[in-house]
Amino acid sequence: MPSQYKCNGNEPFWGLAIDGEHAGWATPEEPEGRTLEGTFLPLDYAGLFSWRGSFGEGDLVAFVTQRPCSDTMADRDYAYSISVSLPDGSVLLGCCDTTSKPNTEGSSESSRVDVDEPQAQDFDESLADSPIAVLDEKPPGDWSKDLFALLPAIEGCVARTPGSSPRVVKAWSTTNGEVGVRTWNAEAAGFECVATGQGSVVQPLIPLTGDAMGLHDGWSPVFTPRDLSPPAGECYQHERVVGVGGELIGWLSYDTC
Repeated sequence: MPSQYKCNGNEPFWGLAIDGEHAGWATPEEPEGRTLEGTFLPLDYAGLFSWRGSFGEGDLVAFVTQRPCSDTMADRDYAYSISVSLPDGSVLLGCCDTTSKPNTEGSSESSRVDVDEPQAQDFDESLADSPIAVLDEKPPGDWSKDLFALLPAIEGCVARTPGSSPRVVKAWSTTNGEVGVRTWNAEAAGFECVATGQGSVVQPLIPLTGDAMGLHDGWSPVFTPRDLSPPAGECYQHERVVGVGGELIGWLSYDTC
């Protein structure tokens, strides 16, 4: 991923320019802005990076992901999404352009291929008519209720899973702030992975055997990233997971048999 971005968000309005270890921050209340120094951690295999820098009495932490983003107020689409955590606990969402290349057409084209081309060529057309998952309404015991918070760790673990068509059968937060992810591939092999909330895998994948091979804990779904095919068969009911800009993130599939 590039190391230079210009990002912005609406209501409240804010702007963040990132250039490696340096960043600039501005809001309507602080039009002159301020210069920040921090650390830049790219995770190319997961399509994301984190930036952390001192911001007043705490740290500003930003996560940029290579995921399409739509600014509805400006009627403009971007190739990157960003979430910003401020010291007061508030979280801001926005969109980014890369400034490391004068022409970002290549980045946008890559995003279109990741999202649209597989749907047209490889996926069951009926998936486009699947209902949109309402994560806040998921019942207790359904791990996907916290999917968005777990997503960076999920993406990091899926990228490390060997074999074809990796999927996630469970993910959960641990007491030390890390995330456990259980994955499954098309060769019927299961793995357990531990990652940080930013998506960095912190230990090698552990192959699952015996009782640990179980896929579900009750009424719990399989999550498939958007560029892979979800489980097939009449037993599965599928839901689309979409981001704040309406972009497809993946599918949740429930085994009803």
